[in-house]
Amino acid sequence: MVFPVARRIGRSALVVLLVTMAVVALLSLAPGSVASVILGENATPESVAALNARLGLDQPLWSQYLDWLARAVRGDLGSSPLTGQSVSAAIAERLPVTLQLAVMALVMALIVSVLLAVVSAVRPGSPADRGINAVSSVFLSVPAFIAGPLLVYFLALQLGWFPVMGWSPIGEGVGANLRSALLPATAIALTEIASFHRLLRTDLIGTLGEDFVGAARAKGMSRSYVMFRHALRPSSFSLITLAGINLGRLIGGTVIVESLFSLPGLGQLLASSITARDVIMVQGVVAFIAVLYVGVNTLVDLSYRLIDPRIRKAASV
Repeated sequence: MVFPVARRIGRSALVVLLVTMAVVALLSLAPGSVASVILGENATPESVAALNARLGLDQPLWSQYLDWLARAVRGDLGSSPLTGQSVSAAIAERLPVTLQLAVMALVMALIVSVLLAVVSAVRPGSPADRGINAVSSVFLSVPAFIAGPLLVYFLALQLGWFPVMGWSPIGEGVGANLRSALLPATAIALTEIASFHRLLRTDLIGTLGEDFVGAARAKGMSRSYVMFRHALRPSSFSLITLAGINLGRLIGGTVIVESLFSLPGLGQLLASSITARDVIMVQGVVAFIAVLYVGVNTLVDLSYRLIDPRIRKAASV
């Protein structure tokens, strides 16, 4: 048991290392530097070079990365040369917004997709199933940067049910917080609803054809009891796997939605830092998201034993 866990941790560390290296390499290809952003458009080349030297940005790229990596493994992600704020403090300040959006979107997607998949799987090919599949196809083809403006136009501008943009912290009231978060979370959740529904529908149809489900029906158990007690749990194995993977992806994939709705989350922080060539901030945020992503995936792997009894039996042999 120890060696598989050690291998998993080693692979996760390698992923984070490669991701941060790729970020540094890509940012180095862009023109300009954070020094030119700090000094402004009228800065002379001499003043830019002097500030670069003071910030250590005149060193070779590999040297800058190794210096950052040596501090990062000790828990010091550095400070932004542009704002002076520590990366850790910036992440802690903005993480609740991104995390709430991702979790809300995931919970909404799971609830809606499970209900739709159950309805579809009860009578495959029925008018209800065909209609749900059609709606699912629409959701799957509409990305968040299109769904967001449409939701804003109809639900915020036309009906006035939600604010157009901005964020209300939960300290200002749960109602105001949910009103500001529901539209962006819905824009993120639509694609997830479609993918979750299709996956669970297929697994449910297969499970409902198994012998143990037929035996449960032969005993006179109700259709709803068979569905939710015998069929749904073994069919949710793939769904839980995908949901866990997608949670990490959602946390790092809210850049467009947060920018569209002017939300102070990690996505907006990352986008503004890339524009400002703030390499230290970008490295820290990307490293944090990568660690969070692989951490969630590890928890999903460990949860297999709780979801599928076959794995528990195999591990105990």
